[in-house]
Amino acid sequence: MEVVVKRKTDRELVLQIKGEGHMLGNLLAKEAMNNQHVVFASYRVPHPLQDVMELIIEVEEGYPLDKALIEIVEELRSRIVEFRRLVEEKL
Repeated sequence: MEVVVKRKTDRELVLQIKGEGHMLGNLLAKEAMNNQHVVFASYRVPHPLQDVMELIIEVEEGYPLDKALIEIVEELRSRIVEFRRLVEEKL
């Protein structure tokens, strides 16, 4: 996986993530929309034959993009850890 910042403004961030596709893009975009400071989140796979995904996040004015991205990733990590615990409990 390789992450490249394609565009960054005060409110918008576009990350290009090489080596990932719909699975990670969908997870990140949906989790981003659960963040109260995110006003828009989406992802796209520019070309089906390339192993590249772009994540687009826009936050409310005055909220730091990096803080929102960290919150999104940490919340997703927490959910995955909880899911693993539940699965291990059942097995």
